[in-house]
Formats: sequence, structure tokens, C-alpha cells
Amino acid sequence: MSAGRAVRGVLSGAERALFVVSGVAITLVSAVLVLQVFMRYVLNSPTVWSEEFATLAFVWCVMTAIPVAVRRSEHIAVTLLLDRLRGKVRRAFVALGYALSAGLFGLVAVYAAMMLPTGARQLMTGLTIATGTDITLLAMYVVVPIGMGFSCVYAVEKLVEALRGDFDTPDDAVEANIAEAEQLVAPTSQDKDV
Repeated sequence: MSAGRAVRGVLSGAERALFVVSGVAITLVSAVLVLQVFMRYVLNSPTVWSEEFATLAFVWCVMTAIPVAVRRSEHIAVTLLLDRLRGKVRRAFVALGYALSAGLFGLVAVYAAMMLPTGARQLMTGLTIATGTDITLLAMYVVVPIGMGFSCVYAVEKLVEALRGDFDTPDDAVEANIAEAEQLVAPTSQDKDV
């Protein structure tokens, strides 16, 4: 097995793990918020921990979903200019976008890692009261450098693909969908008989 395939395999495994963590986290957010509303408005006995837990799970959801979206090229993008470019110019702009993204993700990962000691000193009061143990903001902060680090790695992977000319954006959004649109509106043999 080549080194490139091995690296892609590791990155794919990490992507799947991040996707699962994100899915579990958003499920927990939903369940805890429903429980919070039920406890507060039906039983008139609000919880002290649910809001902090939902926030914690939401941060984990977002920070583990970002790298997955980077790898799958599923982030929102304004492609007005990019759709009009062709060839090497298009490739250069796509590569520039991934290079800037990788730089930003890397910068955020480094500064987020520098914030970890601060988070380790701050308690999440609601969760600490509910569990009887000291739960610090480190539980929330730790996922930021992880998510941004993987986002940086995946942006570099996309940068390499773009430099090779192997990126997954269509040459022209309109032209890429013309064949599909023509099939949808093309008259069939039944239409011609009428």
C-alpha cells in the first residue's frame, strides 16, 4: 500500500469518527433541550445542568462537523466569480481558497490550544453542581483545537487535490446541470404522440 493511500485511509477513518461524534452530539443537544422544556414547563422543576450540557454538546457538534464539511466540500460558498473561471486560473483560485482556509484553521487551532489552561481553571457551574465533580470549561475548549486541527489537515488535503487539478467543484454550475435539466424537460415519445 502506498503512503498516500495509507494517509487517505487514516483521514477517512478520522472523518467517520468526527461524523459520528457530531451526530451523537446533536442528538444529545436535541434530547436535553426537549427534557429541559418538559421539566421547566410541564413539571415546573427546571434542571440546573441542561443548558450548560446542551451548550457543551453543541460546541462538540459544530467543531466536529466543520472538518467533515471541509473534507466533503460541503461548506457554503459564493461561487459567482469561480463559476466564470476556467483552467489554470480556476485551479489557482480554488487552491488559494484552500490555502487561506488551512491557514485560518491552523491559526485558530494554535490559539485555541493556548486557551486550554484557562479553560481548565473555570468551572461549568451547572454541571459541577449536578454531578458533584469539578467539570471545567476544558471539556468544551478541548474540541476546538481538535476540530480546527482536522479542518486544517483536510484543507491541506483539498489544496493538494486542487494543485493536481483534481478538485470537486463543477466547471460551471449551469453547464454542469444542463444535461440533467434537458432530460427533465425533453419531450418523451408519449409527448410526441399527443
